Order: sequence, then C-alpha cells, then structure tokens
Amino acid sequence: METHDKENFDLSAMSAETRDIAESSSKSKKSYLINDEDVPYEEDILRNPTSLRSWQRYIDHKKKSNAPWRQTCQIYERALKVFDRSYKLWYNYLRFRQRVIAHKPPTDVSWAYLCDAYERCLIHMHKMPRIWMDYCTIMTKRRVITDCRRVFDRALRALPVTQHLRIWPLYIKFVTSHDIPETAIRVPEAISTGT
Repeated sequence: METHDKENFDLSAMSAETRDIAESSSKSKKSYLINDEDVPYEEDILRNPTSLRSWQRYIDHKKKSNAPWRQTCQIYERALKVFDRSYKLWYNYLRFRQRVIAHKPPTDVSWAYLCDAYERCLIHMHKMPRIWMDYCTIMTKRRVITDCRRVFDRALRALPVTQHLRIWPLYIKFVTSHDIPETAIRVPEAISTGT
C-alpha cells in the first residue's frame, strides 16, 4: 500500500466530497490544540476517563466559551468513543450538530454528514424512538425520497410495535407531501397489517 505525506498529498485528484473530508480533518487536527482554559478539563478527563460528568463539563465549557463548533464536535466524538451507548450524549451531540447547520439548505453536504452521525448513533440507539423521529424529520427535509422511505422502513422494523404510533404520522405526512403513488398505496397496507 502506498503512503503519502500530508505536504505532498494532491487534493485535486480526489472527488469533492473526499477533498472536503480530508481538508476538514487536517483543519481539525490543527484546531485541536489545547488552550490554557482547556487544561483543567483535559486533566479531569485523564483522571476520570469513564466519568460522563467530566466529559459533559468539558463540552459545556466549550459551548459557553463560544469555541469553534468543530472543537466542540471533536470533544463530543471523543466522549462517544468512551460512552457509545449514552442516549443523553448522542442526543445532545446530534441536536448540537443540527443547530450548527440549521441555516444551511438541506441540499448542503453538512446535512449528509449529520445523517452519517445519525447512522453511527443508530448502531447503538436503534430502539430509541426519539432518535428515529428526529432522523426521519431530517431525511424528510432533505427530500431524498428513496433514502427517506428506507429510513422510515428501518425505523418501523427496529422499534417495537408499541412505538410505531410515533413514526406513522411522520411517515404519512412524508408520503402525502410527494406524488408517489406506489408508496402511498404501500404505506396504508403496512398500517393495516401492522408492519
């Protein structure tokens, strides 16, 4: 396998999406320098790496100090490597990322990155209806019809039947807002069979 040093790596030969990811990851490594205000929080995490409270204090500090959103995301990502099954951490992280990109149009690549974060979350949080509802709402805003329908279908398969009533109103609203006859027929059939 060929290796490349960062200085000589040709970004022009990559696709636009790959280039954006490469550039943002190199920027994030540069911006990850710890400033003096961060030292106590980093030390607390080193002393108590499995304390969710320590991570949350650090995240709250970054938010209050109006740090660049990428730095806050990096701390969330580090915390999620330790607490990958923390509903509260995932939920707050996804909401934070959504607030950061709320001003951008749904066709912006940032929304696709947010959907990637939802997919990673659902590896561990697939039984959480609120996560599914938020993800379905975001997919509906993005107007990628096939992907949106698949997310709704996955939500219904993953959640217990007792939680389906939380998904169906969103699904029906999605189907009726588009002229999709096949899906419009299939969804009521699924409702009547309970799947």
